[in-house]
Amino acid sequence: MDRSEGEQIARTESLFREVNERIAAAAERYDTGETKFVCECADPTCTHRVEATLEEYERIREDGATFLLVNGHEDERIEAVVREDGDRAVVAKRHPLVAPFARKLNPRTS
Repeated sequence: MDRSEGEQIARTESLFREVNERIAAAAERYDTGETKFVCECADPTCTHRVEATLEEYERIREDGATFLLVNGHEDERIEAVVREDGDRAVVAKRHPLVAPFARKLNPRTS
């Protein structure tokens, strides 16, 4: 994988993450404990949703290189599944180009 491909993957996942930040904010504003988030995978055409509580999502967001996906949407070239639960998975970026770039694009650190 070259640098541009790694950066494109990180940008795609970060875009989905930004959408999920807005979903989480709206869910918190309306005091819902659980909501459906957008799958934060590398596929820019993915439209799958992942159900999680706001508390679960916050735990995932503690690290800017950890993402919430539909189980099976992980890209083994760049990430490893750290937790599976039914139809969802939590992945951590492991690729030396993608992980730091994903952290750099983290909307909570900008």
